[in-house]
Amino acid sequence: MLLNTQNKVKINLEYGQLKPIIDWCERNCTGDWRYTEDPNGEMYSAWIFLFESERDYVAFTMWNK
Repeated sequence: MLLNTQNKVKINLEYGQLKPIIDWCERNCTGDWRYTEDPNGEMYSAWIFLFESERDYVAFTMWNK
């Protein structure tokens, strides 16, 4: 299923920070969500999170501040 690309968040992470974010998404997101490496960022530190639900997108952006 193709996710809404308007509900995306680009983040840069240090080593070891990805797993807690994935765990948060698994616990709190109600709709479909995905993450992928940002092709324009540094390898293994730049990620894009995509959310089907605008509610999940807003919750994630507020939590990730």
